Amino acid sequence: MLALLAVVAIAAPPAPRRGDVARPKVLVLYDMEGISGIVKARQVLFPQPEYQAARAFLTGDVNAAIAGLVAGGAGEIVVTDAHGSGNPDPDVLLNRLDKHATYLWKDHDFDPYMEAMDSSFQAIVCIGMHARAGTDGFMAHTVTVEPTYKVNGRWLTETSIVARSAARFGIPVIMVSGDNVLQGQIKEEFPDIEYAVVKTAQNRAHATALPLATAQANIRNAARTAIEKLPQLKPLAVEPSYRFEVSYLNRLETDLASLVPGPADRLDSLTIGYTTPDFVSGFVRSAEMTGRAGLERLRTLAAVAMASPGGKKIRADYLTRLLGDWLEPEKSPKLAATAKPAKKRYHGDS
Repeated sequence: MLALLAVVAIAAPPAPRRGDVARPKVLVLYDMEGISGIVKARQVLFPQPEYQAARAFLTGDVNAAIAGLVAGGAGEIVVTDAHGSGNPDPDVLLNRLDKHATYLWKDHDFDPYMEAMDSSFQAIVCIGMHARAGTDGFMAHTVTVEPTYKVNGRWLTETSIVARSAARFGIPVIMVSGDNVLQGQIKEEFPDIEYAVVKTAQNRAHATALPLATAQANIRNAARTAIEKLPQLKPLAVEPSYRFEVSYLNRLETDLASLVPGPADRLDSLTIGYTTPDFVSGFVRSAEMTGRAGLERLRTLAAVAMASPGGKKIRADYLTRLLGDWLEPEKSPKLAATAKPAKKRYHGDS
């Protein structure tokens, strides 16, 4: 998940429900950094030229998971996008998606880690995941490039976030795929989860992929084993409260994040701590904090713009507009009115 999460109002969930279902309903949630064949950062970002071919790798991994789930006895399978490439369409190729699965659409923008799941599901599978921020997994991060997360004393991967979100419904994460670094992190926190290795991380920037057939066979086999042993897999326990410690890359990002209202402690120059009664409200607050912290990226954008061939003109136009808005606002160019947007459907992270 590279895109910044929108801060959303999430209604209180219904009571957890996990019966013994002969054909369990499964949510398949995919990211992109941990997909077979993806070994360069540009492959996961729309509209980089390498991105389009990487969508086929993603679709192959998702289909391998679906095939394994079907072989293991799964019932309804729902797929959702949790990556955030910047593509207005889903990253997976819908025309190639295994017909045993349906794609999750909603009539409003939604956070897949918080809102894709509900009490109708019995299991979650996470495909194409990556290691947590601050470690040497391929493209390792947590949510966006800025923060690291520690909750109740444990460093979180994005899979950890999914599992804690799902705990309120009593749903276990049963299978994950990604690189070898994430494998160690998953096994440390979730020793019973099935894991499919698809590549070896050299560092955050480089990885060596397994042969595609081998990687996708690993996914298919892990998914089948996971659904077959679902009765033995337990969701995370819901804890009485959640102590978040969110750290950023530099002091300015942390200063910006600290502007979000609410009780908090500045634990050090880079870390903000706060406590919430449930995981979801704590995570939503962190998303708002990271949105503020991300404003620091504007310095990088300004530096790139000023260094471009048209940098001097950009600066001059900026100053003209800034002074005009201040000194003569009635003469400042007005933004054109926009027509009411057509009703659309949303696919998760975009």
